[in-house]
Amino acid sequence: MTMRKASKSKIGTAEVSKAPEYTAEENIQRLAGTGILETFVSENNNSWDHEKWLALCEKLTQKGFTPINFDQVGLVLEEVRARYPNI
Repeated sequence: MTMRKASKSKIGTAEVSKAPEYTAEENIQRLAGTGILETFVSENNNSWDHEKWLALCEKLTQKGFTPINFDQVGLVLEEVRARYPNI
C-alpha cells in the first residue's frame, strides 16, 4: 500500500469574499439611481438643516456608499431640489 504525502494546509490563505469596491465617482452614480436623495428632499419638504444633512451622510455611509465625496453629494442634492421644487 502506497501512502501519499499530506498536502500543506491552506488555512489562512483563502481570500475573504467582500462586497465590490467602488470609487467615489462610481458611488455618486450608484447613489443617483437609488431615489434616496429624492426621498430625502421629499421627506424634508425641500428644506433641511445641518443635523438632517449629517443624518443623510451617516445613512449613505451605512448603506455602503463609501468612499464618496460628500461635497459632490451636496451638489447632486441641490440638483434634485431644483428639479422637484414642489415636492
